[in-house]
This record gives sequence, structure tokens and C-alpha cells, in this order.
Amino acid sequence: MLKKNDVIELDILDVGLNGEGIAKTFDGYTLFVNGATVGDKAVLRVTKTNKTYGFARCEKIITKSPFRNDVPCKSFDKCGGCSIMNLKYEKQLEIKKSIVVNNLLKIGGYNEDEYKLNEIVASENINNYRNKAQFPVGMAKNRVVCGFYEPKSHNVVSVENCFIQDEKINKIVNLCVKFFNKYKISVYSEKTKKGIVRNVYVRNTGVGIMVVIVANSKKKLPYYTELVSMLVSNGVGSVIQNINTKDTNVIMGDENIILYGEDKILAKIGDLKFYISSKSFFQVNTKQTENLYNIAKEFANATKEDTVFDLFCGCGTISLYLANEAKKVIGVEIVEDAVKMAEENARLNNVENANFYAGDCDQIVKKLIDNGEKVDIVVVDPPRKGLTENLIDMIVSLNPKRIVYVSCNSATLARDVKYAKEKGYILKEATPVDMFPHTTHCEVAVKLER
Repeated sequence: MLKKNDVIELDILDVGLNGEGIAKTFDGYTLFVNGATVGDKAVLRVTKTNKTYGFARCEKIITKSPFRNDVPCKSFDKCGGCSIMNLKYEKQLEIKKSIVVNNLLKIGGYNEDEYKLNEIVASENINNYRNKAQFPVGMAKNRVVCGFYEPKSHNVVSVENCFIQDEKINKIVNLCVKFFNKYKISVYSEKTKKGIVRNVYVRNTGVGIMVVIVANSKKKLPYYTELVSMLVSNGVGSVIQNINTKDTNVIMGDENIILYGEDKILAKIGDLKFYISSKSFFQVNTKQTENLYNIAKEFANATKEDTVFDLFCGCGTISLYLANEAKKVIGVEIVEDAVKMAEENARLNNVENANFYAGDCDQIVKKLIDNGEKVDIVVVDPPRKGLTENLIDMIVSLNPKRIVYVSCNSATLARDVKYAKEKGYILKEATPVDMFPHTTHCEVAVKLER
């Protein structure tokens, strides 16, 4: 039995969900290893042991993995954001696909030969692909810095050039940091609960740019006119101060102060245009979003005879993407502001066969059915926690001919797919989509049929 500080030489066999290497001893004991990756042979020092698994750090790499990639980011070993940037992209895709397959097998109960598994859709851009950044603000050496939290801490690591963020976003964040330092804008402290600036949030859709400064103050930022002038001269169309005075890890508060422009910017997916607000959900990889929605459209296979329910519809992106194919699309979303934005987006795209409702999916769907609405196809794109059994029961009770499930968490998707099978809906096809290069996260779309 291994114990803390034991040193052992092992092969790294796999990669964990947080990018750590996974090794096994000769008797099958699992070690999660910081500083090593799949394909390495390394000397490891045990840091912690449990009954069935333990943790270790890499002391020395004996044989370097053939899958290793040179990492361009100086903060790679500190910020924890791009956990597998040290792997060649082809290996990243292989790992992500295997995570989806393993979850569908171990959690969902589906062998690969029981459904059609399509190739993972690779991202056209693996660097500078993110259209949205949320950076915590902190202090380092008496200066304001912006970046990411160190793993398992709230210490802010300064990142001036994040390799997965859009280059314009990096520039704008650096301008904000320059402004904070020049005008000595105080930074919020989690210990004292004092200070103003908490986070900088930037969105660049390629059509519009929005900057949100999350502040522990209901008063406008000091020298905000200078900030607005600087940002607008760099192409920013919307500057917002979000008010968050609560002692919470939730990034944004409920109230906004518009410092410049409006609380919305324009985005495009394919031929469609969308307004998105500071609080609207919008996928972070625009090109991959188009690929994902094309897959969802293909899986839905709607005709002019079909009514489609789009649950968790957000600002209406998938709904409007499907509307041209269907007789009618009904979107349901619990966030009222998102529903208002979805209605505006329908008008923006001259879509007349899409209706949107604000409220809990279970309750809204029940009311619609009680009022005589029928459904042929259901599309769901829930948060990471997935669906409730009650909602799955509700969906199954509608007897749709097809369910399309889009998810950023294949584990909860697999759990829900298993429950749906018990209720008579079988997994027919699955396609992983790499929305997040250099991380272990992956989108996946699946098709279920009764």
C-alpha cells in the first residue's frame, strides 16, 4: 500500500477531467498525477492516499510522451484554464471523444454498437477562439491585475495574453487594467468586503463588442467617462457597470448601469442575426456553434408539418435556427430577459412561426399541452446539471417522435439518456463537437427516438 511521500516510477496511461495524468500501480491502484500527461514515463511522489485512489506529483519525466505539445502560454502551469494545452490537438480530440463514449457506456448503459457514433467535429481555430471572457480582478505587487484564479484558490494570476481568448478581448482587458491602475480604482477584497472592481467581462461576437465591469458599488465608476472614451475608440459599442454588492461567488448581480450604448450587441450564426444581452447565454465558440446547430437541425429533421418545442431556449438561437424547417417552434426559458431577447431576435430575422414563453419548463409545457398544443419534436439544451426526471417524464408523456439533446456535460446527458431509455426513448445517434480546445470539455448532440 502506497503512503505519502513514497516515490514510484510509472507510465501515465490516461488524462483526467482536470487535465491531470492518470497512472496505475501493478496491483491496479490509481494515482492522479499533477505535472504529467498521457504517454509519459515518470518518477512520481505520492502526495495523498485514499482507499482506492491517490494523488501524486511528477518529480521527473524519464520518457517524454509522443503526444506532448509545446505550450505557448506562460501561465499554463498556474491558471488551470487550458488543462490539456500540453497535448497535440489530435490527441485532445481523441480524449474528448473517449470521455463521451465512456460516459454513454458507464453511466448511460450504451455500448458503441448500439448507436451511431459520428466523428468529433474539430474546431477550425484552436487558439483565440473564445468570444467571451470573464476575468477576476485582483492585486499583485501593489498593482491591479486581471486574469484567472490559481487552481483551488482565489489568488488571481495575471494574464495579459490568453491564448484561447479573442485577440481583441485580450487588448480590451489590458486597457481596462491600465485604466484601473492609472486612476487608482480600488479592487474588491473577499476578506474585507471593501473595494470596487470585482470582474471584467468582455464579449466580442465579431459584429459587436460589449464590456461589463462588475462592481461592488451602486455609484457609477470613478472616471467612467475616461474609461468609456478609451473603450469606444477601440471599437466597443456597449459599456455596462454591473452591480454586485453581495458576499457571493456568483459573478454578476441583478442590476446594470448603462455607461454607454445599450445592454445588447449583435451576433451572427450562419445567416441569422441575434441580439444578446450581458446576461444572455451564448456559445463561446461562434464557428463551432454554427456546426453544433447544423447537427441539431439535422437530428431534428423537422418538416412543415412538425411543431418543435425548444426547451431552455435562451435568447432563441436554436429555435430560430429550426424555424425555417418546421411548421412552428415554441421556445421555453426561465430567464425573462432572455425570452424578451428571443422575441426581439424573431422580429430581427422576420421569423413569424416562433413563439416564446418565460417560466419553468415543466409548468409552461403542461399549460401549453392543457391548452391543446401538440408537439412532434423536442429539443433540449439544458445547463450542465442536465434534466430532472420530472421533466423527462413530461417530455416522454408528450410522445414526440424525436428528442434532440444538446449538452456541454456528457456525464449528465448520459444519465438522462439512460432514464429516457427506461421510458421508451432509445439513443440512435451522437456527435461530439469540440467547442473548447485545450480543455477536456466537449459539447455533444444526441438523437433519441421512441
